[in-house]
Amino acid sequence: MKRINTKLKRYWGISEIGFSFMATMETSFFIIFLTDVARLPLAMVGVITGLSGIADAVTAVLAGAVIDKTNFKNGKYRPWLVYCPPIVVIFFILMFTKIGSDMTAAILCSVGYIVSHGVWNIAWTANRAIVGELSDVPEERAFLSGRIAAGASGGKILGSYLVPVLTAAFLGLFTGMGETWGYTATALVASLVFTLTYFIHYQITKGYDIPEEQGKSGKKTVSLPDMLKAIVQNPQLLVLLLADAMRLIAFYMIAACAGYYTKIVLENPSAVSILLVLFNAGTLIGSLMAKQIVAKLGTKLSTILGTGGLAVILVLLYFLPANQAIVFIILFVAQLIFGAAYGLTTSMYSMCGTYGEYKTGKDIKGVIMACSSLAIKIAVALRGVIISAVLAAIAYVPDGPVTDTAQGGIKLLFFIVPALFCILSVVLFFFYKIKDSEIAGMEQEIAERKKVSRRR
Repeated sequence: MKRINTKLKRYWGISEIGFSFMATMETSFFIIFLTDVARLPLAMVGVITGLSGIADAVTAVLAGAVIDKTNFKNGKYRPWLVYCPPIVVIFFILMFTKIGSDMTAAILCSVGYIVSHGVWNIAWTANRAIVGELSDVPEERAFLSGRIAAGASGGKILGSYLVPVLTAAFLGLFTGMGETWGYTATALVASLVFTLTYFIHYQITKGYDIPEEQGKSGKKTVSLPDMLKAIVQNPQLLVLLLADAMRLIAFYMIAACAGYYTKIVLENPSAVSILLVLFNAGTLIGSLMAKQIVAKLGTKLSTILGTGGLAVILVLLYFLPANQAIVFIILFVAQLIFGAAYGLTTSMYSMCGTYGEYKTGKDIKGVIMACSSLAIKIAVALRGVIISAVLAAIAYVPDGPVTDTAQGGIKLLFFIVPALFCILSVVLFFFYKIKDSEIAGMEQEIAERKKVSRRR
């Protein structure tokens, strides 16, 4: 039986602090960078976010296939944690630049987005796929899943606070060189932090990822048709993918619209950092509570209640007065509730991996975890298109006057649209049928099959 060691208990999840610090700069500030800093036309922003998001989704799926079909001498999953980050640094910086004409800048930002995300998809997927190598005990997998979610939320908190602060500091340092340079320098810092924290995960997982031992057992390489067949024959994975994508649209839309909400509705742009810190702090605390909540309610019910709870509170906030203190406190509570569901994400995909291997006999952990990444990519792509469309509909102008139409449109975008996607997610989660009590039996059956295979 595989169990986690002391280093993993102490430091697992730190990679997500670095990754989410960097990713928060994209999810919360990339669109507003394009519209308010680089000042690209809204139609062009829609094309950038839409097409880049589609490419990102495609590479997310390919990342799983690449991982499942690749083995290195020093491991199957771990090497990606150090091979990918240096490439990400270069192209993530390119995302936050304004070079040449609007068209040239748009092309370079798009290239930076597609390449950086395509490469980090591999590292991100490998980092989650290795969970199956760390432990085969359901309770420990739930712990690892919760720590990943907690680390992700912690990274979002750091990003929410530090990105505006660092951007302003670098802007002062690069006075006269243009506002975009503040974002460019901040992107460098964020991507370097990502590189460091992934290296820490590479170190603490040493000894768990040994492909040579898998080779001695006679394990066959899984072909691409096998991967596709295993996905199609796993309806629970497809349900989880769609339901997860719907709630993540809501999650990332709130994060991306925080800047617009504080600027247009609250008329206090500087409050965006406080709002995002509280938003992500709620998610962090809720994620840490996931293990205790799931022990009483089960994974499925905890997920439905957490996602549905966020929807109800968002609708409530839409009808309440736009008082900064009230909105911030209630949104924090909403994220506490949602965080418990969010903290179970990796565990649910891991359950789908176990279910899929039990049903088909094919171990495609990389592809399964890539579906988790795919849900994020679908959410980010659709979020970008929706935000651009609504901003165009209300004739948003970065330096224009605040109108009732603009405030009404931003409130819909910040509260009602995310609530609708949460409700759709809840409906889909009712079709998720894997029970917590079944996983241990499936794991035992899979282990027995592998023993028989080795004897042969």
